[in-house]
Amino acid sequence: MKNPRILFLYLTKHSGHYAAAEAVEEAVRRFAPGTETMMMDSFKHANPLLSKVTLRAYLAILKAAPEVWEYMYDNPTFQKRTKKIRDLLHRGNSKKLESVLEEFQPDVVVCTQAFSCGVLASWKQKSGRETPVLVGVLTDFVAHRYWAHPKVDLYVVPNEATKATLVSHGVLASRVKVTGIPIRRRYTQPVHCEAVVEKYGLRPNLPKILVMGGSLGLGPMKSVIRKLDKLPQPFDIITITGNNDQLKEQLERRGRKLRHPTTILGFVENVHELMEVSEIIVTKPGGITTAEALVKRLPMIIINPIPGQEAKNTEFLLSHGVAVQAEDANDVMLFVDEFLRNPEKLRQMRGAAGVLGRPQAADDAARSVLQLSSARRPAAAAAVRAPAGAWGARSAL
Repeated sequence: MKNPRILFLYLTKHSGHYAAAEAVEEAVRRFAPGTETMMMDSFKHANPLLSKVTLRAYLAILKAAPEVWEYMYDNPTFQKRTKKIRDLLHRGNSKKLESVLEEFQPDVVVCTQAFSCGVLASWKQKSGRETPVLVGVLTDFVAHRYWAHPKVDLYVVPNEATKATLVSHGVLASRVKVTGIPIRRRYTQPVHCEAVVEKYGLRPNLPKILVMGGSLGLGPMKSVIRKLDKLPQPFDIITITGNNDQLKEQLERRGRKLRHPTTILGFVENVHELMEVSEIIVTKPGGITTAEALVKRLPMIIINPIPGQEAKNTEFLLSHGVAVQAEDANDVMLFVDEFLRNPEKLRQMRGAAGVLGRPQAADDAARSVLQLSSARRPAAAAAVRAPAGAWGARSAL
């Protein structure tokens, strides 16, 4: 019997979607070493120019008119009015993705973002294909209606509430598996904290405040650091600006004038180590970042959630007592001051995070994917032997 082939589709490298795909792929390879896998930025592959334009438009909307994004997110009226546009995009993207399917011939396609999942689901529906098996992996604590499609064979979701939401949108309960949000294995492994402290010149036995703005370095990070520097308690600040090189340079110039020692980093691969040595994280509430923080039992101060998925993530985290929400940088300062003066509050939040975190989410997701691959292998093999035309009439797409 041939080894399974699994295609992972995500949007934008160094994003949460990519991290989730990477986490599940790593677990798949660990459980089934002979598995052939492929990782692909689906939107960039199908429409490289449109991918850049879309990212810029998205950032512009968030900066200038976040209420527009809030209106578009999980809005049934907007979903209905834009159906023709989405169908057009799906057809254009499916033609290029179909060539990948013909060449790689995967048994399973795993999508960590709703758009690419919708493209493949629509292609299966229009072409009449039942293979490859299609799996949607949700990377936020809530499910919006754009995920729901009858041709998705399995959804991997964070919690029972997310499952219930998908079921309310018409998804069969038997097709939803609750695993948690998949995070990379490094977040579940021990960290040599003393070595990390020494590496970055941090002060032992003092609290460390980790400030992050996601892979794009978004949010009022400069204001947050300026406010934190006013606090009288001794602590270190660690700042990660991601791919925002301009912000990193601005903070480096300002860092020389700060009273509190501040380590300023750009994009790094060892966030798991920096989380491990920190007492508090100030962050935007992306699904992957917060899932990682939960596994690290790290209390969160959430600031500037993006309307839509991040706002929903915030509601979920606040309701479970693992985070507080700051309206601005001054609020961040007040929360940090309170936490440092009241360590019991931090202990309570760490305990709540320990209950909510799911360190085995990637392993559970990988097992589900491999089970589907094994169950559908004969059908997939038949598809491989079928003539090229059996992959669906291109003119119909």
